[in-house]
Formats: sequence, structure tokens, C-alpha cells
Amino acid sequence: MKSFAPKLTLNQKGQSLKVIPLGGVGDVTKNMYVYEYGNDIIIVDCGVGFPDEGMPGVDLVIPDISYLRDKKDKIRGILITHGHEDHIGSLPYIWPALQAPIYTQRLTAGFIRSKFIEHDLPRNKIVEMKIDQKLDLGSFKISFYQVSHSVPDSTGIVIETPVGRIIHQADFKIDWTPVSGQVTDVGEVARLGSAGVLFLLIDCLRVDKPGFNKSEKSIEDTFEKAAVDTSGKLLLTMTSSNVSRMQQAINVAQRVGRKVAVLGRSFEKNFQVARDLGYLHVPPGIIIAPDEINSFAAGKVLVLIAGSQGQSGSSLSRAANEEHKQIKLKEGDSVVFSADPIPSTESAQNALIDSIVRLGVTVHYSAVLSDLHVSGHAALEELRLMVNLIKPKFILPIGGTFRHMRSFSKMAQEMGYQKNQIIDAEDGDILNISRETVKLDGRVDVQNVYVDGLGIGDIGHIVLRDRQKMSEEGVVVVVVSLDRHTGKLTGDPDIISRGFVFEEFAQDLLDEAKRVLSDNLAQHIHKNTDWRFVRKLVEDSLEKFFYDATGRRPLVLPTVVEI
Repeated sequence: MKSFAPKLTLNQKGQSLKVIPLGGVGDVTKNMYVYEYGNDIIIVDCGVGFPDEGMPGVDLVIPDISYLRDKKDKIRGILITHGHEDHIGSLPYIWPALQAPIYTQRLTAGFIRSKFIEHDLPRNKIVEMKIDQKLDLGSFKISFYQVSHSVPDSTGIVIETPVGRIIHQADFKIDWTPVSGQVTDVGEVARLGSAGVLFLLIDCLRVDKPGFNKSEKSIEDTFEKAAVDTSGKLLLTMTSSNVSRMQQAINVAQRVGRKVAVLGRSFEKNFQVARDLGYLHVPPGIIIAPDEINSFAAGKVLVLIAGSQGQSGSSLSRAANEEHKQIKLKEGDSVVFSADPIPSTESAQNALIDSIVRLGVTVHYSAVLSDLHVSGHAALEELRLMVNLIKPKFILPIGGTFRHMRSFSKMAQEMGYQKNQIIDAEDGDILNISRETVKLDGRVDVQNVYVDGLGIGDIGHIVLRDRQKMSEEGVVVVVVSLDRHTGKLTGDPDIISRGFVFEEFAQDLLDEAKRVLSDNLAQHIHKNTDWRFVRKLVEDSLEKFFYDATGRRPLVLPTVVEI
């Protein structure tokens, strides 16, 4: 492939390329990158982040696109590398403001199309690309190459620009026997490297793991052992877009004689998309509806269930708290966590595991059994191989925390790179790229933008609440004191209103809210020692009560005090 370097017009002379990460640098999630040259902009990926414990009431975190709002006419396209949420999840919230064509591979396009249907958005701008197709997008020429990852149709993106060739390599690994059969195209990567690469952006999340990852296929034996050793129901939880692992679970279920049920809105949608498009091979008669689970002997059921990160309100979380209609966890059942927690969700996953164990259920997770999860991200030797094949002049590690970025820089320097060839950037930094240099040249303002859903997966009720919207609705602070051993209330809840109702004139409303909350807590006393469950119960109870009573939805901030 020849480098794309068109003759410059007078108003282009002296121009350089700008690359601006709006998310994904120093952060594992929320990946979004802007490439800008003259009057042309392309965007790579549009992912979500996940709230930490300092973000009560927040469901998702999305990139700040303030920089792009007055540049809509310059955006030539949005390129998506693969179908994981941290690369596609923000599209339903951000695309209406940009409305540029979306270019990606077939399975990823299917996932995005499903999201757009749910959000009642037009699908005519979602363009399916074959791996060997090319695009002309203004000043940019685009091509793709195949990589292995935990979801099929994952790609690297080659961006030919007037200043040189750039490779955007998001999540990948070197797996010679992937479940999908899609092996990383190291031949094409080597060819590109031999032709010359100016700048490489590359996933660095697993740089601290020595050697090579195991093949994804190794997971199947672990699933089968768990299925054979479990006398009751076997629940498998994983990332909802991990199609390869879904396939392995189905393979195991068929061999050991278990029916398969799928629980969780995102899980069900992705499963159906992958099945409809032929990426999942499902034997006839093996899938059962969730309400059929209890019609079979427990030992004859395998459940694919959402909630691997400990998400509040997920199917697995509700099952752990004995709130799920179709799943009742009992002694003899097993739950397998086939996903490591992403940064910021470790404590949520640990709390969920504890809740499940308290029910007498056996729980398998990677901290005690290393064969439960194989990372989809390149380990140290895989990263070295990729960098050696591409041979870029400059490198920006992406998709990891600052700890991972520093480790990657150390690795690259050991390979002979100078420190100034490894770019040290943050979200919002403007990278000014010429044929000879990559320099930091100012910043754009970026901050977290929050998505607050009134219920997990409620179609038509997911809203974007920025801080201004929150201030319009008001805030209600709730303090609940519980006996740490019994879960009983030690006194009436305290409810403080700010910007919602004036307490002096609405005391009856707040007193009734205290009564409703006390009644709900009393009904779940056996679960009140799980403070995460109590927080969710407080939020759900009062949001519904206040909306029914006033037509408004204040932000409910619960504080649980153990006495």
C-alpha cells in the first residue's frame, strides 16, 4: 500500500494532523479518538465508561463531545474497531449530535443496529464493511485488517493521512486458535510496517502480564468441568458481547446434556444478534425461555446471565438478592465468573460474590481459579511482537490506566525506542503530528458526562442528565442507620431535601416517604446487611414514590450507616 500524500493546496501548506483522545487514554473505558486535518474529521470508536462508587445514581459515563458540537459538518465518518461496550456503548447518546456515517464490520454493525432500534434512531447511516474494503473520507484513506479478540470481527484500522500512515490498534491479542477462527493478520501488519508507519496507537491494558495469553479455546475445558461437577444449575457470567465464550458455553451444554437460558437485557440482545448473523452456532432445541428454567431439573440447566462486573440491577445481582423472578439460587448451584473486573468495578464484583456465597452457592472466579478467564488483550510478548512488526516512528499507548501506560513506555524503551518517541498524553490533549514530530499542543476541555437511567434497560426512559438537569430536579439525601448484625433499622430514616421540595411546607410528603422506605426495608431485612442492596433499594423506592407524588425525579443520594 502506497502512502497517501496528496498534493497540498495553498491553504493546506504547513498544516499538521491533530489527534485528540476524548476518552481511553489513562482510562480502560470510554474510548473515543478524533483525527482532524484541515476541514476533515474522522472519529475512531465511541465507548462508554462505568460509574465508580463516587457516582451514585449514575448508570454510564460517556465522552464529552463539546469540541465536536460546532464541527458537525466536518465529520466524514465514525470508525468502530469492534463490538465491546467501551468502544460502541456511547453511540446512542452521542450520535444524534453528530449524525455521521458509522463504518464497521458486520457483527459490530449488528450490535449497533440493535442499540439504535432500542433508542428509536435511524439505522441508514450504519455501514457494514468487509475486511478488505477501503474508504475515502476527505483527507483520510481508510483500510482495515483482522485481529483476534474476545468478540468476532475485531479490527485494526489503517489511516492514510497527508502527513503519513497511522495505525489505530485497539483491543487485540495474538491467538493462533481463536474460537471465531479469526487470527490476527500478522502478514498484513508486517507488510504495513515494512512500508512505513509514522504513528501507532495501541492497546496497552495487559502489558504487565508476562509472556503470551492462553488461547480462548482453553476456557471450554474449564466450563465443562464446572458443568460436570455442579449438581444444580450452572450460571455463567461474562461480558455481554463475548460471543466466543457464549459459543463455548453452548458447546459444553450440548455435550453434558444441559438446556441453555439467556438472562439479562444486553446479553439477550447480543446473543440474538450474533445468532441471527451466523456468529453463534446453536443446536436445535437447546435454548429455553427464562420462564422455562424451573420446568427442568436443576442439573439440566445452564444459564448465561448478565452482571459479571457486579452491576447493580443486573440479572445476577437480582438473583443474588433473591429478587429475580426466574432464578432462585440454591445450595448445589454454581456461578462461574468468566470475566475479570475492569478497573473501578472490583469492589462491586467482590460484593456480588459475597452475596451469592451467603446463599450456599459455589462461586468460581479468577482470583481462586486462573483458568476461568483468558484476556482478550495482548500480553507483554504479544505487544512486543506487534510493535516489532509495525515499527512505528512514534507510539501512543491507549486503553489502559496511567500505570499501564508507564509500563508500556518502559517496554518500548527496552526495545530501543527513545522516551520522546513514546507519547505521554491524557484525555483532551491535542497531539500535533507532522512528518517528523508528534507534539502536545494545548488541550480541549473534557469532563465526565453522565447517563442516568430510571431503570436498567427501560426502553424509552433512559435519559442523559448533566449537572444542570440534576439541579433542576433537585437532590434528596437519605441517611439510613442499620444494625450491622440484624439489618434492622435503628431509627427512622433521615431525609433532607435540597432543590426538590421546601421541607417546612412539605413535611407530610417527607414523613410519608420515611414510612414507605421503612416498610420496604422491613420486607428485605435478611438482605439489609448488604449495603449495596440497601442503597439500590433506597434509590428505587424513593424515586418511584417521589415521581408518583410530585411528577419529579430528584437525585436520591443514600448513605447507609452500620451501627
